[in-house]
Amino acid sequence: MKHFKRNTAVGAACALGLGLMVAPQAAVAAPIDPATTAVVNLIHINDFHGRVESPLTVNFAGVVEDLRAAYPTGSLLTGGGDLIGASNFTSGSQDDVPTIDVLNALGLDASTVGNHEFDRGVADLTDRVMPLADWTYLSANVTLDGAPIGPAYATYEIDGMTVGVVGAVTEETASLVSPGGIVGVEFAPVAETINRVAAELSDGDASNGEADIVVAELHDHGLAYDTEFSANVDVVFNGHTHQAYAELRPVPGEAGVMRPFVQSGEYAGHVGHVVLEVNRSTGVITPTTVENVATPDVDGSAYIAKYPRVAEIATIVDAAEDAAAVAGNVQVGTISADITVPLQDRGNRAEESTMGELVANMYRDQVAPESRGGAEIGVVNPGGLRDNLLFAASEEETADGIVRLAEANAVLPFINNLGSVTLTGAQLDEMLEQQWQRNADGSTAGISRPYLQLGISDNVTYISDPSRALNDRVSDVRIDGVPVTAEQEIRVATASFLLDGGDNFWVFPEGADRRDSGLVDLDAFTAYLADNPGIGPDWTVNHMDVTGLPVAAEKGGEVTIQVSQIDRIRSTGAVPSTTLEVLNGAGEVVGSGDVVVTNDAQGAPLRSSAEVTFIADAAEAGLATFTLRADNGTEIPFQLEVLPTDRIAGENRFLTAVEISKDVYPEGAPVVYVASGEVWPDALTAGPAAAHEGGPLLLVRKGEAPAVVLDEIARLGAERVVIVGDQPSVSAEVETAIDAIATVTTTDRVAGQNRFETSRLVAEYAFETAGGAYVATGLRFPDALSAGAAAGHLAWPLVLVDTRTEIPAATIATLDALGVQNVRVAGSADAVPSSNAGDLVDAGYSVARQGGANRFITSAIVTLGAFDAAPSGAYLATGQLFPDALAGGAAAGAQGAPLLITREGCVPQPVLDALDALAPTSITLLGGEPSLSLNTARLISCG
Repeated sequence: MKHFKRNTAVGAACALGLGLMVAPQAAVAAPIDPATTAVVNLIHINDFHGRVESPLTVNFAGVVEDLRAAYPTGSLLTGGGDLIGASNFTSGSQDDVPTIDVLNALGLDASTVGNHEFDRGVADLTDRVMPLADWTYLSANVTLDGAPIGPAYATYEIDGMTVGVVGAVTEETASLVSPGGIVGVEFAPVAETINRVAAELSDGDASNGEADIVVAELHDHGLAYDTEFSANVDVVFNGHTHQAYAELRPVPGEAGVMRPFVQSGEYAGHVGHVVLEVNRSTGVITPTTVENVATPDVDGSAYIAKYPRVAEIATIVDAAEDAAAVAGNVQVGTISADITVPLQDRGNRAEESTMGELVANMYRDQVAPESRGGAEIGVVNPGGLRDNLLFAASEEETADGIVRLAEANAVLPFINNLGSVTLTGAQLDEMLEQQWQRNADGSTAGISRPYLQLGISDNVTYISDPSRALNDRVSDVRIDGVPVTAEQEIRVATASFLLDGGDNFWVFPEGADRRDSGLVDLDAFTAYLADNPGIGPDWTVNHMDVTGLPVAAEKGGEVTIQVSQIDRIRSTGAVPSTTLEVLNGAGEVVGSGDVVVTNDAQGAPLRSSAEVTFIADAAEAGLATFTLRADNGTEIPFQLEVLPTDRIAGENRFLTAVEISKDVYPEGAPVVYVASGEVWPDALTAGPAAAHEGGPLLLVRKGEAPAVVLDEIARLGAERVVIVGDQPSVSAEVETAIDAIATVTTTDRVAGQNRFETSRLVAEYAFETAGGAYVATGLRFPDALSAGAAAGHLAWPLVLVDTRTEIPAATIATLDALGVQNVRVAGSADAVPSSNAGDLVDAGYSVARQGGANRFITSAIVTLGAFDAAPSGAYLATGQLFPDALAGGAAAGAQGAPLLITREGCVPQPVLDALDALAPTSITLLGGEPSLSLNTARLISCG
């Protein structure tokens, strides 16, 4: 019984045949007793793709006959699908009838269907192809409206053994052929189906079929199933991926048991061969040969003389070539140079090519008339481009540059109808995003090619960033140089394959107003070639991959990006670019980089890329257009938001203060003020003092001066350092570290018993006289932030008061000592009570309150009160946290610039109004994100 059978491997024999691609030869085997051992000879072909041509087809048939002749006990010839479809001109121009005739004459017993068997739809397969084929087309996992389109398996008797052949095709077929031709067709999971049928053939129930040996013929990713097929499957033949392998793989759950996995390349180049010896008593199966046999490159005459089948096939091939020659040799156009797909890797569908653009341009131009569809752009899937147009004359041509009908057909062999559909700009973007393949449900399971590069007509450009998340990789889509809007309606010309959603481009069926042009692709192609004599390749690209491009950039700031896919480098004749430039909107070069060409293992150019640093130089803030320009002529425009602000920021408050110091004092400063960056009061009063004395304010930790701070003091060359705050705020260790800096000759510490006394002492230390002073609460920081910058601008001190009590005599004494006449109270009556303002009035000062309903209104009022002329610049800092603004107040005051406080995610309208009134020439943000968000940098109003 079948379930007692076990497969074993004969080491020497399998090692001899494993994965080899050898010339045909008679098999050599040890003598066997035919009474006890059956010999089953299995011959396999896959992905023939209508290769009816002499002498290839004759030699291919000769290999099959050699393998048959070597095993007189009986042979079985089976196929792994794609026997027809994507055929050469000889077969394709005659609806693949010559291929069917050849395989009938060769005695093909059975074959699974492949995805290309569905190229013309399921009806063509079942109603035309299957009746013409003498072999059995197997389709275990394919149903039409719930019913099988053909048998799941077929059985054959070989040397007394029943061999069951089960056929299945990849589930991806639904996305690989035109959906319109397979309406109602379902493709079930391959492994599940094969295992089910194999189990039925092995269960001892004659009513559902029985077999001694089960052969799986599938058109899928065969090696992926080595652990998924059950032990009931004895041999696995495969097609689809066009690979050539012949090897033994372990059977899951069966220790020491191996079974053959074989795929035989493509286009009649190899024939798969497996020989099994079966013990008639035990059912044990031993694979003795597992190999691929190469089709020899000979004239075929010996095969014709030796084998009647081959002689018949030679006659079929001759007749087919004669018929095709009449039609195929007609000249349909001329070219000026090779126009190709990426030649170094014919299976490469992930790069732009000169052929892709040519065909996309053809689609657009042929469907452009309103009567044809009114197309504005053309799009072609890379798998639809099956050959090249070569300039050098072939044997059939009398001069270079001639394009014959047969050559045009080889490029577009699928006979797709051309049509058009309206996509919105958003859908066009989605189409480009779907180049990164995924299933209809968004998953990527089972996707064999993760990226498919569409061929796009030359009037479309875009950039993409593969490092970003799916559905967020494409930007700056333009048609004829004009940015595409989301609502814009675009007429797109393409083949029925894509219009039906083929190759997982699900967006096309969602388009509107689909129209058939009345043209098939080959007819349109020949008409286009006739209209464009001497047409040549275009080596410029439609898109470039750009990584590192920020969402926005500061005006005049540097931006560094990584750019690749600069050339159609793998299309014949392409000369790699040497330089990539970035141009601004005025056409001026604002950056450039050298193009680096990476070669593949064979030394052929693989990829061109460049790192480019450019200046975000724009006439005004907002969306600015820049252009990537390669010296091959490619120009890819893109937009970058140029902010109305710049930004000074470090990784933390200490580094931010250092960066501010470097920005304001690039040549050094004679004095530096130092205060705690962990508590705010001392630094608030230190800011105006530092500004008045012409030095920066740097921040330190309580017990440590960060190295970058010490380095900055040294860079500034400061001779005097003023520490503001007592030792609990700034430790003696910090003071010692500062004293150790070579340039520092004097370290002063200004500190009182509390923040209020410290503010008075700082005013007395830094100012000999002052016409006025700002007074703010020392119990919270926001009002004092803006007042500090205003005070620095006016050369006034900032004094903090304890608003819980009356203004103390010590404060009055400090103000009097400085000669203060005018006092501005920063903050509303809630912040500084009217009683405190009254105390100042009673002391004889001219007092003005500058405060509003909240800290942001107060900031605007204080700022407008201090500046009566347009400043050269202004600063914005968050009013919700204090650290970044502390050092900023000193910098602003030193430069005569206002500092206004803002929210993290937007700018309060009163602050924007103040900026509008002041009209500074630049606005600098102090601090990074998230302290000040991108919307704040954009000066977006909070409303």
